[in-house]
Amino acid sequence: MYGLRFSGVFFSKRSVPTASEILFSENDIFHLSNSEMNIMKFSEFQQLMLDAGVVDVTPRSPGQDPRATPLVAFFVDERIVELILRHWFAAYDSDADGMLQLEDYARLVADYQLPLTASDEVYTRATRDHHGGLDLLDFQSLLEKSSALAIGTSIEKDDDMGRMWRVMEPSQQFVPPSRVFVADGRCGSSPPLRHGHLRFVCLSDTHGQHRELSSRLPPGDVLLHAGDFSTDGGLEEVLDFAAWIRSLPYAHKLLIAGNHDLPMDVGYRGGKVKDRASDVRSAFLASLAEGDGVTYLEDAEIEIGGIRIYGTPWQPEFMDWAFNMPRNEIGEKWKAVPAGVDVLLVHGPPLGRGDALLPSLRRRGCAELLSQVQDRIRPQFCVFGHIHEGAGVTFDGTTHFVNASSMNEHYQCIHAPLVFDIGTTDEEKVK
Repeated sequence: MYGLRFSGVFFSKRSVPTASEILFSENDIFHLSNSEMNIMKFSEFQQLMLDAGVVDVTPRSPGQDPRATPLVAFFVDERIVELILRHWFAAYDSDADGMLQLEDYARLVADYQLPLTASDEVYTRATRDHHGGLDLLDFQSLLEKSSALAIGTSIEKDDDMGRMWRVMEPSQQFVPPSRVFVADGRCGSSPPLRHGHLRFVCLSDTHGQHRELSSRLPPGDVLLHAGDFSTDGGLEEVLDFAAWIRSLPYAHKLLIAGNHDLPMDVGYRGGKVKDRASDVRSAFLASLAEGDGVTYLEDAEIEIGGIRIYGTPWQPEFMDWAFNMPRNEIGEKWKAVPAGVDVLLVHGPPLGRGDALLPSLRRRGCAELLSQVQDRIRPQFCVFGHIHEGAGVTFDGTTHFVNASSMNEHYQCIHAPLVFDIGTTDEEKVK
């Protein structure tokens, strides 16, 4: 996909756009309804375009005078550019013949403060090859020659991880999931548990709203929580979570921490650090120990009925949160996971598996984790959360990748728990 680069003076009749006018005047280009019912604000539309990569801004250079023009240039998808150019012609082509006469051209240049000369000489030179006026191609050529518009590189809708995923994606298998069910109460959503199997109930990213799930939890044997049980690891919040998970009627309750559970990361030194984090961590672990069957996993394995579960909280660097590791170092954590575990419980997703942010679809998963899962560990299930909007299941034919986020991207606790069964004998495990 190609883009066209526009000078920052292009889009407003009123003035050179400010940082809050990154696209173009809503009155000039987009004729929005006057109704306030069921419409998107122009500022919201702009932000969607920026987030999705349809438009990208070249930021103010370091040290630039804040009173100077705040926008140097930006890239717009070529299809958007074509719409803009056609709009201008429709607006300024006074006789609707597909040609701009000199007075039309001069008015457009003045209205939009274009870096062009509205002279008879320039106009005549631009229309030298044909008669009747300035057509759309002539006008575009003038813009390109003046450097107001230039064919640019493709708009990058993603970053290094997105580009890496594009390389890896053709080799990935996406098979319809066969062993994970949404426990939302619908008939057949959780089939009867077979003899010789344990049922696992999966949650993640409850962020202090765990009690909203109390009435929605299905029966099972093992509860898995993939981290972010708090918003920032405050004492009252984590102790309430500990009391809640102790009270649940599962024989085994396994959890790891996530990036929001700050006190659990003993090495955390970021700007969100809480006072007396060690006291909060000690109080939380002591509270968990008061109940039977609750196990906090941090780079550790547990076996239940012959089923091996390994839990680890690490993720590639994600802003200023807990359990972050540089992408070039985190592979050591994944190499420490034993091969052949049945369930891998992590907080952040593998690359390309429930890891896409909305609306940009930028990938935030870990490529090294995906490689280790598929090439060496090969668990039956990899359970995680972290990217709320990625909730759901994918399957590569060997491993079910389960994003068990309970919240959506708006921090609403609306996603139903996910469940799967594993046999307690070698013969039954994979059935």
